[in-house]
Formats: sequence, C-alpha cells, structure tokens
Amino acid sequence: MDFLQNLRCPITKNGLDLVMKDEFLSYKMPEKYENFGGLTNGLIDTTKQYFYPIFEDIIILHEQYASFIGEGQNNRNNLSFDKKRVFDYYNEVNYKIKNSFKIYDDSHKWVDFREVSSKYMRASFKRASKFYPQTGKYFLDIASGPIGLEEYMTLCDGYEYRVCVDISINALIQAKINMEKAGKKGIYICGDITNIPIQDNSVDTVISQHTLYHIPRNDQKIAVNEMYRVARENSKIVIIYSWFYHSWFMNLSLNIIQLYRILRHFAGKMYVCLFPSKPRLYFYAHSPAWFKKSFKFSNDIEFFCWRSTNKYFMNLYIHKWLFGERILNWLINLEEKRSKFMSTFGEYSAIVITKKK
Repeated sequence: MDFLQNLRCPITKNGLDLVMKDEFLSYKMPEKYENFGGLTNGLIDTTKQYFYPIFEDIIILHEQYASFIGEGQNNRNNLSFDKKRVFDYYNEVNYKIKNSFKIYDDSHKWVDFREVSSKYMRASFKRASKFYPQTGKYFLDIASGPIGLEEYMTLCDGYEYRVCVDISINALIQAKINMEKAGKKGIYICGDITNIPIQDNSVDTVISQHTLYHIPRNDQKIAVNEMYRVARENSKIVIIYSWFYHSWFMNLSLNIIQLYRILRHFAGKMYVCLFPSKPRLYFYAHSPAWFKKSFKFSNDIEFFCWRSTNKYFMNLYIHKWLFGERILNWLINLEEKRSKFMSTFGEYSAIVITKKK
C-alpha cells in the first residue's frame, strides 16, 4: 500500500508500520483480536505504543478505536460531549438505496429529491469540482459518508485514488461498495476531521462537504487547520458550509419559518444537555467574517456560491404548478453569474482555500 507512508498515528503523530496476524503475538495485543478470523493485519505506530486494526480494507485510525499496547500511560483522549453526539449519530444512522447507490436514510431532511428540483440540485452537487484541479493522485474526501449521489461520485474523476476519511466505519463500508460499483479506486480510513491521521503535505486536493458545521464551534478552527496541514503546496481545500442565520437571503425569504428554526435550534441545544436522548447532530454556523479573521492563511480564502437555498425554501416556494422550474433556472444563472455575492447572501458557500508555498 503506497499510501501507508502518508499515514500517521493520531495520538503519537508517529508513522505507522504494517503488521500481519502471525506477528500479533510479538505485542501485547488485546484479547479481542486474537481469535478474530476477519482480522488479518493492522498498524502499529513506530514507537510500539498503539495498535490499529484493518477490517475489510477499512483502516481504523480513529483515536477512539486505538488499542494501547505500550508501557506507561495511555494518552488517548476521550470525546467531548458534542463530538460524541456526532460520533454516535453517524455510527447509528441507517442507509437506503437510491439510484443503485447507498445513501443516508435521513437524506430527505436536507435534500429535495423532487423532479421539479432535480436539475437545480444536481447543479449544486457538481459545483465543487469548479474550484480545484481536475487531475491528481490523491483526492481527500473528509467525512465522505457513503458517497451515495452520482454527482458526488464524479467529483474525483481525474484522480487516481479517492481517500475517504469518516468517523463511521459503516459509512466507509457503504462508500467502498458504492465506489467499487462505480469502478473507482478508494482508500478508506476511519478518522477524525480534527485529528486527521495523515502526514503533512500528502494529498493533492481536499474536499469536505456539509461536515464542518457539525464540529463543535471551538474545534472548527482545528479542523480547517488540519485540512490545510495535509494538503500539498499549491493545492486547494474546498469546504461546503452552511451560514444558517447568517444568510440574509434565507432570513428574508423564510421570515417566520427561519425564526422558528433558530429558536428550535437553541432549544435543541438545551434539551440534549438536560435530558438523555437518542443521538442528535450538533450544529454551529460561524459567519463569513470569522473565516476571514481566524487563520494565518485567511487572505487565501475565497467564497463562492454552492447553493443559495435550503430545503425549507424549496418546500415553500418551489412547485411545478407555481413556475418552480423557471424560478430554479433563474437561480442557477444567478448563482453562476454572481457567485461571490450569493456565496454569503445565500445559504451554502464553497469556501475555497489555496495553500501557497
């Protein structure tokens, strides 16, 4: 595996060595692995402190799955309350088949799958590809999920490998199935966006879609810096982000509905802190100004429109009998011609970072 040299232990930050099952007895291997027939190899950091299993070509490099095999103190960190919410949610979410690909079962909450909206939605799904080079070796998809949409699948066309990193092992299994069905090469890593288990300057392009705003607000800066760290010089990092109540287009067009969403959002934050419940997604949207002042490379950040509307807008205004297709065609043209304006006026932005020398 050529990419092995680009991996690192998320705890020690050291490189990793591949070990086969017949070598396990040389280490203090946890008993749970000794009789596991499906486990044929794994990775050990170069200081022989931590072991990470590889199941069915899924490389498990999330800190929560590390097995301490060294001496002395185990320095593995526990998940914060909000990070655990997201971790549990995506490890318990179900999947369904759409157009022969596996997608998240809850996709309908965020994506308008109606025929009247299909052209508009597809245009946004493909739009990220406008902002990075079309060829390369390693295309890093952070929080890739199952890659269940055909348009998402084509984002890595021109790249030799799609490196899928996600906190959910199940999502990576679905991504592998979908990628193989599409005839594409993949590398599948269970890892954390705030502690990416990849060496510095290792990948040609980084993309992260609809993930950063599910990271705790104070950790989002860490996640962006991590994506910047693993990208090669002169490469692009593309982050698809929701502005939520920072979007004046949605505030004005949705009005009372938007106010209800905001109140429900903050009420939900209080509820999950006070009452035990099923896993619920964390959400926090920084403003465009935050991105422009929070990083050493803030001057190299640009905003472009990914999609200016959300599902609530689509449900309220877009209907076949109410000139829905005409409205959306007009929006497609507006988002293309006035991309930078609509990138912060609308709901979803493609935040494009150029990593310079």
